[in-house]
Amino acid sequence: MSLAQSLQQTLSPNAQERKQAEKFLETVEQAEHFVVPLLQLVNSSSTDDHIRFAAALYFKNFVRRRWAQSEEAEDTISQADRQAVKSELVGLMISAPKKLQLQLGEAVSIIADNDFPEKWPELISTLVGKLSATDYHINNGILQTAHTVFKGWRSDFRSDRLYAKINYVLSEFTEAYMQVFVTTDKLIDEHANNRAALQVLLHSLMLLCQIYYDLNCQDLPPFFEDHMAEFMQTFHKYLVYANPQAEGDDDDVAGDLEEVKASICEIIELYAQRYEEDFAQLPQFVETVWNMLTTVGAAHKYDALVGRGMAFLRTVVRNPRQKHLFAASESLRLICERIIIPNTVLPTADEELFEDDPMQFVRRDLEGSDAGSRRAAAADLVRGLLDQFSAETTQVMSTYIQKSLEQYAADPAGNWRQKDVAMFMATSVAVMASVGSLGATRVNELVNIVDFFGSHVVQHLSALDSDRDAPILKVDAIKYVTTFRSQLPRELLVQALPLLTSHLAHPNAVVATYAAIAIERLLVLKQQGALLIGPADIQPHVEPMLTHIFATLGRADSPQKLAENDYLMKTVMRVFLASRTNILPLAPAALAQLARILGEVSKNPSNPRFSHFMFEALAALARFSCAADAGAIGQFEATLFPIFQEILQQDVAEFMPYVFQILAQLLSVHQHAGRLPDAYVALLPPLLQPTLWTAQGNIPALVRLLQSYLQIGGAQLASEGQLQPVLGVFQRLVASRANDHHGFNLLLAITHYVPLATLKEYLRPVLVLCLNRLQSSRTAKFARNFVHYIASVLCIGGATGAGVDLFVDAMDGIQPDLFANMLHNVLLEALPTVAGRVERKTAVVGFGLLVASPRFQGNPAYATQTAALLQQLAAMLMDTAVKETKSQADRQTVDGSAAAVVAAVATDEDLDSLEIEDTGYQASFARLATLGEVKIDPCPQITDAAAGLGQVLKPAQAAIASAAQQLPDEVKQFISTIVR
Repeated sequence: MSLAQSLQQTLSPNAQERKQAEKFLETVEQAEHFVVPLLQLVNSSSTDDHIRFAAALYFKNFVRRRWAQSEEAEDTISQADRQAVKSELVGLMISAPKKLQLQLGEAVSIIADNDFPEKWPELISTLVGKLSATDYHINNGILQTAHTVFKGWRSDFRSDRLYAKINYVLSEFTEAYMQVFVTTDKLIDEHANNRAALQVLLHSLMLLCQIYYDLNCQDLPPFFEDHMAEFMQTFHKYLVYANPQAEGDDDDVAGDLEEVKASICEIIELYAQRYEEDFAQLPQFVETVWNMLTTVGAAHKYDALVGRGMAFLRTVVRNPRQKHLFAASESLRLICERIIIPNTVLPTADEELFEDDPMQFVRRDLEGSDAGSRRAAAADLVRGLLDQFSAETTQVMSTYIQKSLEQYAADPAGNWRQKDVAMFMATSVAVMASVGSLGATRVNELVNIVDFFGSHVVQHLSALDSDRDAPILKVDAIKYVTTFRSQLPRELLVQALPLLTSHLAHPNAVVATYAAIAIERLLVLKQQGALLIGPADIQPHVEPMLTHIFATLGRADSPQKLAENDYLMKTVMRVFLASRTNILPLAPAALAQLARILGEVSKNPSNPRFSHFMFEALAALARFSCAADAGAIGQFEATLFPIFQEILQQDVAEFMPYVFQILAQLLSVHQHAGRLPDAYVALLPPLLQPTLWTAQGNIPALVRLLQSYLQIGGAQLASEGQLQPVLGVFQRLVASRANDHHGFNLLLAITHYVPLATLKEYLRPVLVLCLNRLQSSRTAKFARNFVHYIASVLCIGGATGAGVDLFVDAMDGIQPDLFANMLHNVLLEALPTVAGRVERKTAVVGFGLLVASPRFQGNPAYATQTAALLQQLAAMLMDTAVKETKSQADRQTVDGSAAAVVAAVATDEDLDSLEIEDTGYQASFARLATLGEVKIDPCPQITDAAAGLGQVLKPAQAAIASAAQQLPDEVKQFISTIVR
């Protein structure tokens, strides 16, 4: 199969063809020089456009996966290939069609973020050198590339490296930039009647505006400060620019002129916020934007412009030094009447979306859109006015709210839009501050939200069949409850719960979805550390909740449609978590529904959020059902095993890590059986096949499953000779920079759960593997995990010294006094880097046992290091800084993009307000929070690390006394205090 053929097949509607092509590409991308022919395909104008797009897409993802370089991961791209990519990429960006530019641009951004300027110093000079005085198609490609490189600065934290990078660009780029800026302005004037030329030139101006923001976003460069008057004069010119030849034909899509104006508003907002003292033109722009917002049309193409214009006014009004521009009562009335109120009306396009594409409506409403929402911008502007003119703004807005309510009361069927506006305005005026997890956290004291709820909101929730002509009013009412959930009285929220539950059955998908969202948010709400709505409050409503949601999901006519509404599945998960063991009577029916859904969506996984919540729901249901009745495990295994087997046989890559995690959970239920169930014994050999371990996403999940095998049947695996292949997995993992921490997690389970006699047999070859890796490819992460593992072995047997003898014997068996050298050269330095509460306690106690042991003190090669080791142990305990968890420390360098990563969940209380991070399908592994990690504590009897160290050092006080005298006074005092 050729590269072009395989790329074409990745677009095939046939799932089997797609999978074959993806497998082929996964194999060939390992080869050196793979990326060069890939880029040649992108650049080939004679190649089919679909193949070129597939090549550009694959190149972007290849760069995302492999380009970043760090000591914690293998570099799989040769330097020759890296240089070839960088030498070709700029030219390709310039010549490629816009559709391909978008994909290539992301790759450029990733490469520049890693390489520029140190490893790509020629980038800016190359861009400047290719600028043309006549060909603006080329210029647009160059400007697009420059913006792609610079735009990441907008969200970057300030640092010396960032400022050095920006200053480097400014020194190389600004003169050429200014020249192109001035020339573009001149050419727009000269071609005012040439529609085709204007389209190209205005696109250039839009990119120039974007780059202007990029270059000014962190600080005001002297170059732009010196030329501010010229730039601002041109910006003002185009903010009021009107030319029929420049207008786009599509009212739904912003043209280049609209994007230019929106970008200018973004620039002046930045200047108003950050560089106000230097921004002498601010009053002029306030007047201009004010006038523009009162005259701009209602077409969708102006949405971003209106949103950015209102954001600029909001920024200005929030500044106490500029509040005089809005202080007159007439000014407040006009801004409310002419700018805010018109932009709170629900657009016709949104009404159509509400009916035609419910999920798109919900996502745009909750998550926003690229174009921005006029309504959201209007609400933000209201909050800005409230910051400075609370009473006056509340009074003016209340007048309009009351007027709209009266219009609705006069004709509810005909004037429902006025009620919708009133509900939106009332919320905007009442909310002074909010956060996503809590809703409104501070409300306007001049607004009685409880009274408004009783008078104007609850009527839309009291009956399921009300508002037949205007179901959006039900959405408004539900959103009111969601928004003010932290402010409304508990009794009112408890009363609202059955009303919301009934609306899960509403025939309109938007209403049902918002009801689910409201319920889910209420179930995580806490007050003084306790859930506001507890299991007793929710229990009467659980069955109808699940019945309505599963009925809605059951009406889907395809796997894609079934997985579309992740909000419903998230609520299912939350209901299980909130019900705890009370879910048991409903578990069989719920399990059957989830199994049906799993079987369907596994045919074509399409929504990663839905998939994650589905598996979290399964894990929660299994966890609490089996906690209430251990016998329930049989039903879970009988129901799920056939589906899991099908997923594994069909190689459904997106679901396999989840399957392994659920299997780990189900296996853990058997921990009191004393032996591994036969079904799991039969499953073990396939789990150890190398092919499963080639997929990066499978590795942490498979390790978690093997930990459960060892936890339940470590002795059984050892006695039946099945430990050797498990150690083979460790050998594979520990050799990899990306996966060595997973190897140590597996090794900890082996060490903790197999008999000591078996451990003695395998410890020396295990240590040899670790030492070879330490010598050939040492990294900070490997050293940190190796130190923690050594400490875990040292803790075996506690004060008996069994662990110390076991470890020192194994090390001396490799080479006498080898450990003394390693302690001096590696371990002492790595010891303080151990992260995580249990891990640091293990390190302190384990190495405390070592330094106090006769084996250590009796060998001069070791004993001479007593003071240094005591110094490090005391420093770890005296360091009061909060240390990240071990999983966080490991993940920082190897899995920064992991989806839905959450802290390990150890107790039911941790699940009360569990929040799952939502990311895209790009991530290869998503940890199930309801499952948790196997947390191995080799010294559980010690709860306080300092007390534990004192306890193990006390018997050796005399032996360490001389070394202790060499310590600094504060360390000496600390050691003396803990050993008393």
